[in-house]
Amino acid sequence: MKPKYKHIVAVTFGAVLLAGAALASGSTKHVPVKQADQRAPLVLLDAERHIVLEEMRNFLAVLQIITDALPREDMKEIARAARTMGSGAANEIPPVTVAKLPEEFKVLAGGVHTLFDLIALDAESLADPKHTVSQVSELLQKCNACHGIYQIKVGPGAKAKK
Repeated sequence: MKPKYKHIVAVTFGAVLLAGAALASGSTKHVPVKQADQRAPLVLLDAERHIVLEEMRNFLAVLQIITDALPREDMKEIARAARTMGSGAANEIPPVTVAKLPEEFKVLAGGVHTLFDLIALDAESLADPKHTVSQVSELLQKCNACHGIYQIKVGPGAKAKK
């Protein structure tokens, strides 16, 4: 074998040995494979989907107001904003839409509204921004849990008629 080819064979053999050692040690990086969305579908009419998504956007808008008020320790603004998404806001979803939602979804959503109520009450009575931050963290955990479990879909033939 010519010296030039011996070098190529040696380098190739070395690369194979290194790859084998890396595989054996488990230190190779795996390319993530995209999984199909496994979340449970909430099948709603287009108008119902819009109402539920609008409520979620309202949650985010209020959370933004709260996080903006926290560094200023404006507990009155926190209480005012949180109250807008408290239990009273839950009554804005039409009963026919609520009836289509699974019980676990309703429990999570109810917990979010209740926690907004509690944030408002505690902001007024305790006036402790650190306590409010922990409540906001708890609220975001509920949001993440719900978004991790459910996806909202429009049912077949459920587009709103124009």
